[in-house]
Amino acid sequence: MRFQYISEQPRFTVRDIDVVDVARDKNFSHSYRTGRIKHGFIYTVQGQICYSFVSGEEKKIYAKTGELVFVPKNCAYTGTYLEDGTELKIVQFELADGTLPEYLLQPKRIELPDAANLIERFFLLNKNGLEAHPFYYLSGLYELLWKIDGAYSSIPKRYKKLRAALGEMSERYYEDRPISYYAALCGMSEVNFRRLFRDYTGKTPVEYRNDIRLENAAVLLGSGEYTVSEAAESCGFSNLSFFTRLYKRRYGHTPKDE
Repeated sequence: MRFQYISEQPRFTVRDIDVVDVARDKNFSHSYRTGRIKHGFIYTVQGQICYSFVSGEEKKIYAKTGELVFVPKNCAYTGTYLEDGTELKIVQFELADGTLPEYLLQPKRIELPDAANLIERFFLLNKNGLEAHPFYYLSGLYELLWKIDGAYSSIPKRYKKLRAALGEMSERYYEDRPISYYAALCGMSEVNFRRLFRDYTGKTPVEYRNDIRLENAAVLLGSGEYTVSEAAESCGFSNLSFFTRLYKRRYGHTPKDE
């Protein structure tokens, strides 16, 4: 059995999801003078609307058919419908814990190719006469947030060449590939790859891969289902003494004390 652990933890969790489908004619206006009561994704199914904000980086956002806008909780604004028959689909939520990522701290037009399908999913139950289930809405919202995170938490342009190597190390951290293999995936010489990799991660490729291995080993040991040698081997460490030394340096105690 191969266990794979995703080391990056969610920055927040959500609760109290609700959805709203609303249609208005031109010149209708509504205001959140004291601020929006929930975080909201607002998708323009048809027509056009203008959001005028009291404060923040953007004073106005115009959203036309097929565009998605995010407005955070407590943001004060006025929405003015600019065309007859303008229809909006809104997905609102609260945070259970944590904080939103930086790119969702201000009102923002969200560039997402699959926005229509992702938003429509929230309204399929009503169309089909099915009973709503909270897990259905949770899964839909987390998928939406996941797709947005992938679009807005991308690697800076100068480091995009490293994407293939970073993905390979994350998915197949247990394989003992030479650095030249990762460099070739990125279409770079090994010398340039090592230099760019360290500049981006602050670590050598081997150090970076070993850290991923250690994180996975810690999870295996914490499960109680693996011995130290099994966890080490499963995560790509062929030398148990080396594994123990790295583990103690990283976590302050030996694997046996986990």
